[in-house]
Amino acid sequence: MGTPTVRRRLASLLYEVLVVIALVIVVVTLFSLVAVAVPAVGRQRPLLLALCFASLGGYFIYCWHNGQTLAMRAWKIRIVDPADEPLPLGRACIRYVIAWVWVAPPLALVAAIKPAAQSFSAALGIDFAAVLAWVVLWASAALLRCDRQFWHDAAAGTRLVDA
Repeated sequence: MGTPTVRRRLASLLYEVLVVIALVIVVVTLFSLVAVAVPAVGRQRPLLLALCFASLGGYFIYCWHNGQTLAMRAWKIRIVDPADEPLPLGRACIRYVIAWVWVAPPLALVAAIKPAAQSFSAALGIDFAAVLAWVVLWASAALLRCDRQFWHDAAAGTRLVDA
């Protein structure tokens, strides 16, 4: 089984971003509906973040345990463990936590610096630029590995292969 190109995996990742945005919109909408009925819930931002984290975790862990996410299916990519089998739930959970390396470092950096942005759109632009720069850097690091796998996959004991 061959390794999909970094370019193809990034295209799949872009598709995955659309799925993630849709899922987060659903979670935020449901949370907002509950917040209207129970105003005390609406002031619990950590609860909303935890719900988003858990919902995304549920999606990715379930899909990886079954071999492919929606985006991976579209781009004909599978995820396997070292024995070329679908991921056990534990390994899928570990990969989910480790995969946050794609977005957590730049967001933490931007939060620590707290740029003096004049508007929400300017702050969003800074966040987007930081995440985009990090994604390019992190994806490029796969080229340093002889198997061309992403570093978080190596840490989780997983591989992306052609379906």
